[in-house]
Amino acid sequence: MRCQTPFTGSRDGENDLEQGFHTVPTLTLVTQVREQIQRAITNGELLPNQRLVEGEIAQKLGVSRGPVREAARLLEQSGLLISLPRRGFFVRQFEAREIEDLYELREWIEAAAVESAVKRATSEQHQSLRATHKNLIARAQSGQQSELIEAIIEFHRSICALSGNARLLRLFDEMTVEVRQILSVLGVNLDETGYPVEAQESLLDAIESRDGRRAGKEIRTLVAQAGKEVMHNYRRRQAAAG
Repeated sequence: MRCQTPFTGSRDGENDLEQGFHTVPTLTLVTQVREQIQRAITNGELLPNQRLVEGEIAQKLGVSRGPVREAARLLEQSGLLISLPRRGFFVRQFEAREIEDLYELREWIEAAAVESAVKRATSEQHQSLRATHKNLIARAQSGQQSELIEAIIEFHRSICALSGNARLLRLFDEMTVEVRQILSVLGVNLDETGYPVEAQESLLDAIESRDGRRAGKEIRTLVAQAGKEVMHNYRRRQAAAG
């Protein structure tokens, strides 16, 4: 049985592709609406536990309710919104205990990772980690919060990867999903808290000198400080919400 091709016209591959595919917009309408809602959550226009009024959002954005509802479903899948039967979508409210437990888990996982990385990492991997950190510093200086957050996550992920433990790295990736959600919902502004460049340099020095005990202590301090900053934003949001 011969396979049927969905393309028509010339047998030339390039011509077939040109006839079979159409230009796709960079951002679909639903994607644009999703980004607008996510931005409203991040900058505090939409507070934890606040209900999304689809009609109001649609009117502000000049779209119908359909794209708003689809965007809300996508944000529910990513954990920024929750839906309640017959009530609609609400901004997810993280509980203080959830955040504290998550950052405590981060301390354990990343301390174990860095202590293993100290033993296994090669000089070339040290250089690669330095390059990742250099990119992080550049993002910190750019003032772009989303880029800085991703650079921080990549830096910490690189350290976990140096451990050579695939299960540990998978745990880090699973944990990072919730970290992103919390940072998005709380709108943590790293420019307001300052960035611990010196502490990270000390961590890098400990890794390169293969001082596992010191490296573990340094990364625990970094993660604990990050947790404190997140809790500060959490309490500020709680106060604003009344």
